[in-house]
Amino acid sequence: MGIMTDYIERAFEDDGRTSPVSPKFALLGLSKVYGALGRAKRAAYEQGLLEAKRLPAKVVAIGNLTAGGTGKTPMTLFAARWFQQKGARVVIVSRGYGGSLSKRGAVVSDGDVVFLSPHEAGDEPVMMAEQLPGVPVVIGSDRYAAGMEACDRFRPDVVILDDAYQHIRLARDLNILLADGRRPFGNGHVLPRGSLREPLSALSWADAVVLTRAGQGDVHGFSDHLPEELRGMAASLPVLSSTHRATLVDGTGRPVTPDELGPVFLFSGIAKNHAVEEGAEKLGVTIAGRRFFGDHHPYTEAEIAALEEQARSCGASVLLTTDKDRVKVRSMASMPLATIMVSMDFNEDLPAVTSLLETLIRQ
Repeated sequence: MGIMTDYIERAFEDDGRTSPVSPKFALLGLSKVYGALGRAKRAAYEQGLLEAKRLPAKVVAIGNLTAGGTGKTPMTLFAARWFQQKGARVVIVSRGYGGSLSKRGAVVSDGDVVFLSPHEAGDEPVMMAEQLPGVPVVIGSDRYAAGMEACDRFRPDVVILDDAYQHIRLARDLNILLADGRRPFGNGHVLPRGSLREPLSALSWADAVVLTRAGQGDVHGFSDHLPEELRGMAASLPVLSSTHRATLVDGTGRPVTPDELGPVFLFSGIAKNHAVEEGAEKLGVTIAGRRFFGDHHPYTEAEIAALEEQARSCGASVLLTTDKDRVKVRSMASMPLATIMVSMDFNEDLPAVTSLLETLIRQ
């Protein structure tokens, strides 16, 4: 199973060309079937055969077209804080991926108290709940049911759907699509031959695209990543750029410098572990050792003990990880635990982003 998973992940990263004699040709066949199902699903809603359900609140959906990390959580945090600062009552609804209560649905936080653990709610909902005092967080694989629970209990003005671009059975007033500025659509193929969750034609449902880890050059060249037949549509779509701003904090949440940390042992279990290492290096952190896990990895006490042993053996006295991993391991770590906190920086596109969000509270 591990060998097959590794093979598919490597297929995500290639240039997308597929020889009929390559094992990837079988993946390509599956991709075409998966893509056809995705197109049929959206067509059913476009043609009125299926009708999206609507919540009694304004809804903004934040998501992506590719599997893996593009910065959805930092964007969700940014939007929630912005609405909160404008005086709007806001609630976040997330699937709760990896949480034992995802299928049933549950309130993670009422804005004051975080009720659930990462094991119950998933790592990202707990992380968001802790970083957003005053903003309730609700989980459920059925986003409509979770959204209604949120509306009935908290009476929000705005509901933010985290990672919900494909969850089209729930109507939204604003659809924000995130894409990695360096490789927005992977190799252009749908799963499992590529990393696309659905065909590129789904881009037409977006109200705006936010390129993450991007510069203005990525914005200007965005349409170059699209097939010719989609470039006209993309030309009328607002495309905004953002970068990830990383900061270091210690176990109490106090900002620290790399010199204060000294040599660290870096570990993470997210979709793009290499980006964590790149970010740490850019901050000037001395990385004495490292170990990476799969996305949403459920750490055990034995694994954390082994990490600490590795850290000591390579001269590190501090463990360094992501904010998403921290919520899962802090109760198990005996060594000092520092965190790389990531936020969105929109630079010159900040007015355009806030103007986009403002359309919801002006309506």
